Amino acid sequence: MNKPWQSTKQLRALLIALLVAGAALFQFLPFAGFLNAFGLDFLLPFASAPEKPTSENSPIVLVVIDEVTHNTAPFSETPHVAWTPYLAQALDKVSAAGAVVIGFDIIFPKTLSGPDLLPGYDRPFLQSLYTIGRSGRLILGEARLSNDPIEPYEGQIQAIGGRQNIVPVHLTPDSDGVVRRYPASFVLENGETTDSFANALVARAGHEPRNEPFMIDFTPPQRIPAYRLTDLLACNSGQSGQLEKIFQGRIVIFGTALDIEDRHMAGNRFVSNTGLEINQDLCNAPFTQNASPNIDRQSVPGVLLHALAAQTILSGHEPKPLSATLNLGIAMMITFLLSLGTLHWRPLVGLGLLMGTLGLFWGAALYALVHYMLIPYLNWGALSLVSYFALTTYRVAYEDQQKRWIRNAFSHYLSPALVDKLSSNPALLKLGGERRHVAVMFLDLADFTSLSEEMSGEPEQLVDLLNDILARFSAVIETHEGYIDKYVGDAVMAVWGAPVDCAHPEAHAVQAALGCEAAFDDFHATQKQNRTTTIKGLRIGLHSGPAIAGNIGSKARFDYTLIGDTVNLAARLEALNKKYGTVILASEDFVSHLSSQIETRYIEETQVPGRVEKVKLYEITA
Repeated sequence: MNKPWQSTKQLRALLIALLVAGAALFQFLPFAGFLNAFGLDFLLPFASAPEKPTSENSPIVLVVIDEVTHNTAPFSETPHVAWTPYLAQALDKVSAAGAVVIGFDIIFPKTLSGPDLLPGYDRPFLQSLYTIGRSGRLILGEARLSNDPIEPYEGQIQAIGGRQNIVPVHLTPDSDGVVRRYPASFVLENGETTDSFANALVARAGHEPRNEPFMIDFTPPQRIPAYRLTDLLACNSGQSGQLEKIFQGRIVIFGTALDIEDRHMAGNRFVSNTGLEINQDLCNAPFTQNASPNIDRQSVPGVLLHALAAQTILSGHEPKPLSATLNLGIAMMITFLLSLGTLHWRPLVGLGLLMGTLGLFWGAALYALVHYMLIPYLNWGALSLVSYFALTTYRVAYEDQQKRWIRNAFSHYLSPALVDKLSSNPALLKLGGERRHVAVMFLDLADFTSLSEEMSGEPEQLVDLLNDILARFSAVIETHEGYIDKYVGDAVMAVWGAPVDCAHPEAHAVQAALGCEAAFDDFHATQKQNRTTTIKGLRIGLHSGPAIAGNIGSKARFDYTLIGDTVNLAARLEALNKKYGTVILASEDFVSHLSSQIETRYIEETQVPGRVEKVKLYEITA
């Protein structure tokens, strides 16, 4: 049959094992992936990555159609399908300014050039597509969200040089609908594979594309310059030098930045400014200067996500998660160590440890993010919280209840110090002992036998009298951190140094002895004043040295006590007070540990009954 302390240890070990196993299993649940992703989003507002491109050296430039463009002539007066001549002018200007490659994140699936509409209306746009597309510097987009893709009308496809210049522009959000990753390629209906939009732009610009999906680098600050289409069209031929400064050698992406269309929830949605900041240095930006300020929104234009993905590819700074094996090992180790700490320390100390650990996770995750590494700190934090509350609940519901039972059961029989030690370490409830250096005090009431005979007809009054004086002695002893080993009639045995450690047992013991003497004097004076029967005197013996402290008895019944020569000699010294007429007698071993502030008087070296070796005796006077 297991002992209580063995059952507690086994139950603790089982709980820790279950929590560690649960931590390992948790890593494979979808919720763990959600926590990791959300943790990245929540961390971004506090991050600031070094070596981010500025507007001047950004390899990517955006030309956007926003609400200002929509509300500006000629766009405000014509439907979308009729915008192609103006887009042709913009394409020609950007191409002539030296753009290395142009991406078109706008799809025109219909045309006005039909025989029954406006034949030849799209000729300028098709001519631009032909001139730029045949040089390999232009990519059009299509959306393949179903079996019927939304793609440019056939005349545009032929003009640009075929479908090899058409790539998908749609994005792939995570399961929570937030865009954090970017695909490297798409599989078409015919089984062929085509590059994603950002990958195709980077490859056409002469850089190495990605072979696998990757995380978009959302770490602030974001400095991809954007210009309004209306401002670009306002540039005249005399301002070509400024256009070259802005577009030459760069990837240029045309797209929309409208309030409703083509907007997405992205990983940077908690960053204070997720929208586009329109530059005002494009041909004096006549329309931008009169535009109302941008409104911060959590949704992001799709064209910005494509630009950030292309910039991530070019910089190589995509955030990389920990390997699954390393994450698993760290999660299990964190759970194991925090579980040990929670069970070892008190709940409030454990709570402080938990808060410190969570803060450490946060700081480590922030530091890692700006160095483009993802730490699943919310995942680890969730495991830490579950471990703490699970084990704290277990301790309150089971172990603390057991400790309260032990305290209640033994508080009337043992000293509070021993009860505290037993409740915190039930393993002490077994037979056996340990060697300790202790100070022992024996206290006895003088002539109590005669008093008992005198009051034989009044046993209740005798008990009240004894309890009164013993209560005073007990209070003094426990105030000076002593352990009352036992009461034997009118005698008291007190110990310092067991069952709990004591830094200076002799100093505490002598103060308790002097305190008991003062308590007795006060008691005696009160009794005389009330003219009641009183106790005549007090005798105290003090000695220190090694003793065996532990539980002595049988397996069915035992008692915590001390045995050894140190205990026996203290008892002999108490009895010798009667011979010398003293109140407190101490051995040389005891007195040698006292400070000079304690006044002593040497009596003599004498043979103590029951011992061969002589003992030098001292009286404690003050």
